[in-house]
Amino acid sequence: MAQKPRNLAAVDIGNQRVLALIAELDERDQLLIRGVGVAPSQGMRSGQVVQMKPVVAAIKDAVEEAEFMAKAPVERVWASVAGTFVSGRVTRAAVTLGPREREVEAHDLEALALAAQRQPLPAGHTVLNVITHAYSLDDQDGILDPLDMVGRQLHIDAYVVACQESHLRTLEKAINAAGLVVDEFLFSPIAASLAVLTPDERRLGALLLDIGYGTTSYAAFSGDRLLAAGCFPFGGNKLNDDLVHRFQTTAAGADKAKREAATMFLADIGLDETVSLPTIDARGGHVVPRRALCETIRVRQQEVFELVLADAMRQLPSDTPFTGIVLTGGGAHLDGIVALAEEVFVQRARLGELEGVADSTHLLHSSELPSRSPAVAVGLLVYGRRVMTQETAGLARPRRHGGGLLNRISKRLFAKKEVAHDHV
Repeated sequence: MAQKPRNLAAVDIGNQRVLALIAELDERDQLLIRGVGVAPSQGMRSGQVVQMKPVVAAIKDAVEEAEFMAKAPVERVWASVAGTFVSGRVTRAAVTLGPREREVEAHDLEALALAAQRQPLPAGHTVLNVITHAYSLDDQDGILDPLDMVGRQLHIDAYVVACQESHLRTLEKAINAAGLVVDEFLFSPIAASLAVLTPDERRLGALLLDIGYGTTSYAAFSGDRLLAAGCFPFGGNKLNDDLVHRFQTTAAGADKAKREAATMFLADIGLDETVSLPTIDARGGHVVPRRALCETIRVRQQEVFELVLADAMRQLPSDTPFTGIVLTGGGAHLDGIVALAEEVFVQRARLGELEGVADSTHLLHSSELPSRSPAVAVGLLVYGRRVMTQETAGLARPRRHGGGLLNRISKRLFAKKEVAHDHV
């Protein structure tokens, strides 16, 4: 009897677009992407839902496109979260096994994960992810898997990512309204790290920046541990805003000029080079020096890098080793951005390319998706594969409840009835 396909889906709800991916696990438990769906998103701002209906519509459109391509329905998804309402810190929790030594059992690990989630949080916040560093059993430190070991006191060292509960609840409601159940939310740069960081980078130290349209988020790893994470409300749209204000142009004209003419290498720009921009009323055009345009973009991008550096240094131990910077996300396409990152962070930098994921659609590198833009969605699939194959990924996984395929079908039927009723 042929084995039933094992499918999993991811939804990355960005500030400019929603990306849905559907993948299949082959007989070797490797990912093969079967469906890709993209839809413009107009209801998000800095990672926060500000208009429910446009976000729900975008999720539906992206998922339905991916379903049509993959020829497979989707009921459950892994979803990303990013925004200034997300924060994290290193924590330690413990459980007592009893007055006498005994073996560590699975329920002890579950109790320890719950203990890690019961950390003091700011008002209105909830735990998003718990990234396990290592366990300690009595006087034994650095244990990766304490199951079946013998002891009295079990500790966990972890990085707890928390977020404002209202923002998370609203985002989940939008996904549920699209007829989907969220298996788990994952902080965007953590997801991206699963798609682009090498094992050596995680071990020797790397700072990953996910540069999106509305936010720039980061995650710092060293010694196979997540040690710092954060998010700033500055992305590609902030660069566009700077161009709009300085050169009195349209947002669309600023974005086009940024993509086609921007470079961080100011010395390579000729003094007579110019860029044509539409006027802010879109009724005419004017010419501006290309160098002035690139200087505006470079100053802002440098400022964002400096904010990330300062925030990461605030969280990281002073002796934390690092080998480099990895840039991903749709905003990492700027010419010369790697050199600028090396200048600010004083570390080797590279662009984060997708590793080890087969794509039967050949769409992940299409012009419709900016290079490195799919990293978060692919990372969600990588994590989903680890969960399905029972590999430990070091995250506490509170189960989510909501819609599903039947819910989506019923909503579509009701919608059709309402439309028919309106025309009676």
